[in-house]
Amino acid sequence: MSERTIISHAFEIPVSEKLVLRGRVKATEEGTAKPVVIIAHGFRGFQDWAFWPEVTDSLAERGFYAVSFDFARIAAKESGLDDQSVAQASTITQELGDLDTIVQYVRQGLLPLREQYDSRRIAVIGHSRAGGSSLLLAGEQPDSIQAVVVWNGGASPVASLDDPNITLVQRLVAEDALANQERFDVIGKFRLLEQPVLVVQGSSDSERLLAVNQKLREAAPDQTFVSIEGADHTFGVLHPYSGATSYLSDALQSTLAFLKKVY
Repeated sequence: MSERTIISHAFEIPVSEKLVLRGRVKATEEGTAKPVVIIAHGFRGFQDWAFWPEVTDSLAERGFYAVSFDFARIAAKESGLDDQSVAQASTITQELGDLDTIVQYVRQGLLPLREQYDSRRIAVIGHSRAGGSSLLLAGEQPDSIQAVVVWNGGASPVASLDDPNITLVQRLVAEDALANQERFDVIGKFRLLEQPVLVVQGSSDSERLLAVNQKLREAAPDQTFVSIEGADHTFGVLHPYSGATSYLSDALQSTLAFLKKVY
């Protein structure tokens, strides 16, 4: 266990009349401005899901300013907004907007413990759907985001609008994807990225994501790819959290080594 004490502060950012982003920053209280690592949880996750608190602690202990947050759809559900509002908050467009808001707050020095971070050095770790969103935003903001780490992600499952059993959330996500096909072209945008990217993929994840991973490898073979043999979509971890697995430890160590090399 590190002897360095982690300090932590919560924050809340309004993004509209109905939606807010709630998050937390962690860092060790030292005189140096640290690189920023933003954690973007998966579609079915949240900032305190299972391994994320331990991951952000590890990042802070290793000399990073760790930022975790709940996408706006989480607060929408928790505050009891109507189904339409929750569905609208669940689109990829909203997810990109939420992630951009966090990045801009970092760049403008508006998050807690301002003296502990360097707003010119920002990396994003995106899990599952947020892995793809992180790549898209990095392509749109090459001067803001210096590196990306993707954990078991790269593309969002989109339901068919012809499916009679489609949910409201699935319908709005699909309509959003259809209306923004060029913007949401993760593989095409990944091919053009100049920032360094680490893609960590469990070998026992879904066939769909394994196929996406192969397309990412073919699109940009000079980026960094790590395969974790036997790991599923959440690296063998369930919520509530009962401790790290060897798969999670491998993913985290690969990530820390990559980030240290970048910075």
